[in-house]
Amino acid sequence: MKRARLIRSAAASLKTHRLRTFFMTLGTLIGVTALTVVMAYGRGTQDAVLDNFNRMFGGSTIMLMSGGGTMGGPHAAAGPTTTLKLGDLTALGDEIPEIIASDPMQLLGEFDVVYDGSSSAVMVSGHSDSQEIVWNRGVSSGTYFGRDDVDRSARVAVVGEKLVDEVFGGRDPLGESVRIGNVPFEVIGVLDPMGVDPHGVDLDREIHVPITTAMRRLTNVDYITSAKISVRESADLDAVVLSITDVLRPRHALGDREPNDFQMITPVQVEGMIESGNRVFTLFLPIVAAISILIGGVVVANLMLMSVNERRAEIGLRKAVGAKSRDISTQFLFESAAVTALGGLLALGLGYAVLRAMGGASTIARSMGDAETEEAARVALGLPWDVALLGIGTAVAVGLLAGVLPARRAAALDPVETLR
Repeated sequence: MKRARLIRSAAASLKTHRLRTFFMTLGTLIGVTALTVVMAYGRGTQDAVLDNFNRMFGGSTIMLMSGGGTMGGPHAAAGPTTTLKLGDLTALGDEIPEIIASDPMQLLGEFDVVYDGSSSAVMVSGHSDSQEIVWNRGVSSGTYFGRDDVDRSARVAVVGEKLVDEVFGGRDPLGESVRIGNVPFEVIGVLDPMGVDPHGVDLDREIHVPITTAMRRLTNVDYITSAKISVRESADLDAVVLSITDVLRPRHALGDREPNDFQMITPVQVEGMIESGNRVFTLFLPIVAAISILIGGVVVANLMLMSVNERRAEIGLRKAVGAKSRDISTQFLFESAAVTALGGLLALGLGYAVLRAMGGASTIARSMGDAETEEAARVALGLPWDVALLGIGTAVAVGLLAGVLPARRAAALDPVETLR
């Protein structure tokens, strides 16, 4: 048989047995759709988290936090959390030339913020006047507090963009007085929009106050919780981390066998943790999807075997008039590959539609129940070309493998026996 005739014969057979063709296509459709959606969503989520992290921290920064141990581990058991002081950052800047600037932080959590008789729970944090440089975040209106405000523990505040509507009812907050806890503050600026941080905290719903004000007037402590350190781009971050350790351990009077009472995180470490956290998308869920594809392949193989039994007379007649076993085998392989390829193509269309729907409705911060926050944390989803090729390739491969046994059985039939 010529190849064109084989193709026409296989197409006619698939068209004749439409129900069987439908179920074979459906088995492939479900598996390949699951595979493409899982892989594309996992990649989109990982890219969104990494983009968010890079936007927040950049490439040449180090996060310094009080408490020993490792990130994600228990801090209290590994070291005290009250030993990191403002003087430590001054010493680091004086002794390590690679450090450009640092922003000490006092993360206070939620405070009751009262304005015009109404109260709202708002995240409050203390920062230095270096915040604009270190975090690359200025103000959209008004001014950020300066060195003089930090030195005299001024009662001034800079509010997040969303608080203009939520707390001030859309009115211009500049010059207005708000009470944070029991302390009155004057609003001097509105922060640039920043979106949601990697921990899911909406940074457009926070208030910044001078670090010294946070420490003395709101919490009455002499330590800080963390600091972001900006380093020269040409610097070796690992070497800077070692230098910071060498400076802080003597300042904190730590013995040779005592663990650090602070910890540091670099962008490389965070990227590794993000990738590890996304393995459920990039490894385990694709395995589950592959199992569904395997089940689809079993369905195709069984239906093709049924087709061989139903078409014994047809196979015998073709072999009796001169068709070779290779021709019969090729036709069945083509049928199984064609039907799974069709299922793969339909799966790409369905997967793309599912991803579009997920991209329109799914967000990282869905559980926060804030429509604006969800909009800020939206995951950009699409169907990468390599994932599409993998889907099609997997579908065709499954079709060929599923068609091997039926094709060999069909080719091995004796025309004399089948025509009796």
